[in-house]
Amino acid sequence: MSDQQPGFGEPGNIGLVNAPAAVRLSAACWVASAVVAGMMPVILEVAGIDFGQSIPDWAVPYLVAFAVPLTALQVLAAQHLLHGARWARILLTVAAALSALGARVDLTALILAGLLLTLAGGALMWLPASNRFFLVRRVPAYPLPVSGADTTHKGELL
Repeated sequence: MSDQQPGFGEPGNIGLVNAPAAVRLSAACWVASAVVAGMMPVILEVAGIDFGQSIPDWAVPYLVAFAVPLTALQVLAAQHLLHGARWARILLTVAAALSALGARVDLTALILAGLLLTLAGGALMWLPASNRFFLVRRVPAYPLPVSGADTTHKGELL
């Protein structure tokens, strides 16, 4: 199996990206965390299944309204993490810190599993191999246009 992952190459182009194993595992942990700690509690709560951290019935719509978009954002950031997006690594780091700070003492097995996946994903994306990958994948957010008659490199940094 190749180390290359299908996805976004340069902005606007579909291509293959050579992400190190630590970054791939980090992204997998983030997606698993989104399912385990983000969506499973919502699904169980909406279904009325007690998983140890029941919330009042009036709060269920608010849980759905916040959990679904935040979980989608986490999965999107994990996908962009595979392509070296530094904004995704920063966003996910903040998410890991908030998850760790907001963890209750009386964690259920489901929430604890999600927290452990979150912390593992957060740690893996800051390993030395991951740092090298993010340095190599630096792509300017807004390429500077080149002035003058030479248009062969238009939109690229020289």
